[in-house]
Amino acid sequence: MKIGQAAKKFAVPVTSIYYYIKHGLLVPPVSRGQYVFDEKTLSDLEWLLTLKQMEFPLEVIHRILSLRRISGLMPQEDRDELRKMFAEQDRALEEKIETLTHAQQLLRSSLSLLGAGDCEIVDTGVPLKMLRLLACPVCGGELRAQNASMDSRYIFEAEMNCRCGYSARIQNGILLTQNRNTSFYDKPDTIRELYRDLPSATLSLFERSYHWLGECLTKAGTSGKVMWESYVNAWFFLHNHTELLLDGTELIVTDKFPETLLAYKEVIDRCGRGLDILYIADAGTAPPIKKKCVDITVDFFATNEHNFYHDDFWPNYMSAYLKDGGLAAGVYFYFDGGERSMKNLLRSYPEASRNNFSSRFFRKELRSNYKLLSQFDCGFSTDSGANLGLGFHEKGDKLHLLAYEAVKEKRNLSIS
Repeated sequence: MKIGQAAKKFAVPVTSIYYYIKHGLLVPPVSRGQYVFDEKTLSDLEWLLTLKQMEFPLEVIHRILSLRRISGLMPQEDRDELRKMFAEQDRALEEKIETLTHAQQLLRSSLSLLGAGDCEIVDTGVPLKMLRLLACPVCGGELRAQNASMDSRYIFEAEMNCRCGYSARIQNGILLTQNRNTSFYDKPDTIRELYRDLPSATLSLFERSYHWLGECLTKAGTSGKVMWESYVNAWFFLHNHTELLLDGTELIVTDKFPETLLAYKEVIDRCGRGLDILYIADAGTAPPIKKKCVDITVDFFATNEHNFYHDDFWPNYMSAYLKDGGLAAGVYFYFDGGERSMKNLLRSYPEASRNNFSSRFFRKELRSNYKLLSQFDCGFSTDSGANLGLGFHEKGDKLHLLAYEAVKEKRNLSIS
């Protein structure tokens, strides 16, 4: 029988049989330059495949086949050795079964938690206690709610008006302004498609920055504080770190896309904590937030995201809403060199700033309104994969993550 016939008979790839021959597990005779599978070789192949089904590693299978070739397993000591190998494999399989059974139990438990839906869903809206943080971006006046649908804690639907004529509305518990996205190059990412295929090594880099940022916020203390995270369509740090939102923490979340805010709101509402979160959909640089009312701003990629569509520095706008001495914490992405990646970026996003992903630009601009307290270079990635969010990153260019904390200096002149 030829090698192809043997492969067909036992439903084994020809390449596997060549591998077994190369490593001595099979030793077929050769006739006229071709391997011939006689009865003995076919018997070896059949036993080899049976031993593989028993989960024996190939090196042990080789030893077992060698015992049979040497003595036909006639000597008692050879049969004893084979019996010992079978007993050891039996114990190994028992341990593996126990491990897999435990793994399956954990998996089923996790599936049950994911599918049970037994946590109490708290449908939230604009917290009544956070209305004090709203202000007309035109005149600074009070925004008043009319025709409101609400309960004792939240407003779910309402018209919001200022005496000067400015108007907005609350819909599905989200404050919607009339500043809508006009960029052709951006869209809402409600299923996190932009970063779904990030390589594991890059995500580990993100995790390192999460640890640093989390420790920074824990040290600062968030209880009783007003926090603000922006540009969450790009990345929403606090969405996966709600444990940092302590009793009394009030969080403002802004983005240009109502769809993205609604998707995140629904996920957070399912956690059942009933957090005090004010969601604002606004595509401009002057959201309807009262000046100097925020204690902590969180910027994970927000400054970079702003520079995809604008030339100026996003933290300078945020500083107008931050209290004197307030904390700005975040993670800035920058290239060490990166000329090829920046060419790709500007080609894909014609509105992008040439200063994006520049540590020099970031540090220079930050000094205009803030005092840098500490920073930590979390490392770099040379390959962000084929995902949509960082698809412009040319393989080999070093993309660094710089975690930082700074305070707004009291001499700051707010942007009007």
